Amino acid sequence: MAGNWLIVLGAFMLVSWGASHVAHRVRSTGLQYAAFAGFVFAEALIFAPLLVAAEFIDPSWSIVESAAGVTLLGAAGLMTVAMVTRKDFLFLRGMLVWGFVLALVAIVGSLLFGFNLGTWFSVAMIGFAGAAILYDTSNIMHHYPPDRYVAASMSLFASIALMFWYVLQFFLMSRE
Repeated sequence: MAGNWLIVLGAFMLVSWGASHVAHRVRSTGLQYAAFAGFVFAEALIFAPLLVAAEFIDPSWSIVESAAGVTLLGAAGLMTVAMVTRKDFLFLRGMLVWGFVLALVAIVGSLLFGFNLGTWFSVAMIGFAGAAILYDTSNIMHHYPPDRYVAASMSLFASIALMFWYVLQFFLMSRE
């Protein structure tokens, strides 16, 4: 899998799009959960090489534990802001779409041309994931229909997983 990240990234995007499409559109709760399970499986495949690298750098797993703790605290704080303020963060959508396109171009460019995105990219992506958590939490509170709780959970899970990915990368880069 580590040999060609463009194929992995493309496959992951297709699986996530497909799972999200199913979870948002089908009425069957069982199919929604199946889509979520497929998405979680794809996330596990994507995370495997990073977790192996983390274990190689720190066999005690303290980096992974620290990254998980920071991610959970950050996500909890952002979700609390959305819930306490009851603000509709729908205005973030345009910025998130633009940020996604920029990040995707940077990632594909780094894979094609062999440059390292570095620390500042990880910091920017942690901020991006934070904005996505705010947006998703607000969207769940204000716009998701009650029968789409699986799709809502998938959206929030994806944003938290994205934050964890880049927090862990940031911690790993600080060790190298």
